[in-house]
Amino acid sequence: MSPENNAGAKPVAPYAIALVVCDAIWRDPGTGKRTILGCFSTIGANSFPAKHPLISVYAAVTDAHGVVPITLRLVDVDEAGPPLAELKVEPKVEDPRIVLELEFGLINVVFPEPGEYRLQLMSLESLLMERRIVVIQIGEQGQ
Repeated sequence: MSPENNAGAKPVAPYAIALVVCDAIWRDPGTGKRTILGCFSTIGANSFPAKHPLISVYAAVTDAHGVVPITLRLVDVDEAGPPLAELKVEPKVEDPRIVLELEFGLINVVFPEPGEYRLQLMSLESLLMERRIVVIQIGEQGQ
């Protein structure tokens, strides 16, 4: 389907093809290609509450068209409280065939206690993809 045939259609949530948690994302100024540095799924802390200085997230979606609201949020495993972090973007996509690459930086996230957390990529009230982050106690009192 050409992009013109989608004019006036009800918005549809894009399809997620990647959600990578890492230390940093470097973008080559010449090619625009991204390099993902230091992938992880576990965070260790000596005491709690624990502040993590930076969680970088690379996301890729496709099948988007028009202005697409995308939210990245970090929640506890039970979603019992408000999100620990939440970022929203609304990129405009001209062609649904492209892969839209996004970079997020969650700065100074405070984890109240050890346990499981979820990094969720959402659009139009739909969960597109989810990643687990496990926060553990380390040091003398921990593992």
